[in-house]
Amino acid sequence: MLRVDHLNAYYGQSHILHDIRLEVPSGRRTSVLGRNGAGKSTLLKSITNAGPRVEGEVSVNGSPLGQSAWYRRAKSGIALVPEDRRIFTHITVEENIELGRLGASADRPAIPVSQIYEWFPMLGPLKARLGGQLSGGQQQMLAVARAVASHPRVLLLDEPTEGLAPVIVEELAKIVAKICSELQITLLLVEQNIWFSRQTTDHVYLLGTGSIVFSGSWAEFDQDETIRNRHLAIA
Repeated sequence: MLRVDHLNAYYGQSHILHDIRLEVPSGRRTSVLGRNGAGKSTLLKSITNAGPRVEGEVSVNGSPLGQSAWYRRAKSGIALVPEDRRIFTHITVEENIELGRLGASADRPAIPVSQIYEWFPMLGPLKARLGGQLSGGQQQMLAVARAVASHPRVLLLDEPTEGLAPVIVEELAKIVAKICSELQITLLLVEQNIWFSRQTTDHVYLLGTGSIVFSGSWAEFDQDETIRNRHLAIA
């Protein structure tokens, strides 16, 4: 289980997240929706201790992470796919995946590269190509594949569909749902593409300006038109 309790996040003197509380049960998949600037990416960075100054508690499977550094959180089983992908452009696709496998541990053995290519068939023919030679869609597939290679307990995806063609979005939705189901990965997805979120998750948090304003199932989300109109850019 991923649990965030009374989390506050700051950049300098700016108070970005206010008393955030959320839970994602083990093996379940949850979306965080919200307008640009609501603090969604800051939430993921706070969970990984990768940027803002954070107060409050983050725990995985009942174990508080305290003030542990980002690399220790990665080694504990939290994998983040950031909004800007951050693949290594000067090494090959396969080398990127191999680096991802270093995040595994004795109780979470790394995923074989051959299995990664089965899940991400687009990447197999490109394994010797440099990361910087890939298209945007190929880079996004690689970023997710690199994270999955570590066999994470918790997968954090930050706007994975941004800038992708619809056909790639559809393929990525199927891949993410399949892998999380097969490996029983706990998924926290930050996304503005409502269709993608519906395909890959079953619970929704809605983030207003730095605060949680809704938590519920997709059915409950659909019933609350007022909250959607107030806090999302869509009706």
